[in-house]
Amino acid sequence: MKRAVGIFFIIQSLLTYLIIDALYAPFKVKDKITMTDMETGVTTVSYSSPSEIHLIYVIPIITFILGIYFILARKKKQELIT
Repeated sequence: MKRAVGIFFIIQSLLTYLIIDALYAPFKVKDKITMTDMETGVTTVSYSSPSEIHLIYVIPIITFILGIYFILARKKKQELIT
């Protein structure tokens, strides 16, 4: 039963991540003109994005880790007290 729940959590977290990634843009790419060549008119643009993990991704990450735990968890054998 734990493995089934673990597989469900992993699939659910991956699908949630894909949906969040497709529908929402939690960070904006900032473009900055760094150099323009006046003779040719070629403009060099540098793109940067924040390197922090946004809070919207925390729940899928926790769910994924929980799913891995449920899959790898072993059943504890009950010892009979004699």
